[in-house]
Amino acid sequence: MSVQMQKRLFTVQEYHLMSEAGIFGNNERVELIEGEIIEMAAIGKRHAARVDRLANLFYEQVRKRAIIRVQNPICLNDKSEPQPDIALVKPRADFYEESLPNSENIWLLVEVADTTIDYDRDVKIPNYAGSGIQEVWLWDLEANCLEVYRLPTAYGYSFMQKFEGGKIVSPLAFPDFFVSIDLILSWGD
Repeated sequence: MSVQMQKRLFTVQEYHLMSEAGIFGNNERVELIEGEIIEMAAIGKRHAARVDRLANLFYEQVRKRAIIRVQNPICLNDKSEPQPDIALVKPRADFYEESLPNSENIWLLVEVADTTIDYDRDVKIPNYAGSGIQEVWLWDLEANCLEVYRLPTAYGYSFMQKFEGGKIVSPLAFPDFFVSIDLILSWGD
């Protein structure tokens, strides 16, 4: 007779209690995805540089219209509190001190991926869609392209478009803000 093993999944509240109790080290990078505590990959120089450049670009263009969060948590539901590389969220006087941004507050999420591309594409992006995040950009540093996901459903995004060199894209929330794929993906290459 075989025994079926069950995972012990956690809620956001339990995750916060563990953090407050010191279960995670000060420099330990973890996030909660669908009830599982996931150790995040180390951030390499190339990844960090792209995130910083994107954050600067967003800051220059939308800083008076959005709060730009860099590698800070968002709340998707009671079992997921990921830390996307960049989140453009609706302005709020408390800067989300009282509660984290959720799908109603988020205009755009950006994930920058090199070694984590499969995890971001197959786990995080469907999780974002299921939570109703309207738009997600996945910067694939290995393939040197941008994947834009829009029109969320419970099962994933119903629209995905790839942008490669020579193309320009604008976030849905800021159609007057143009991002050059060449500008972002060719820096430092």
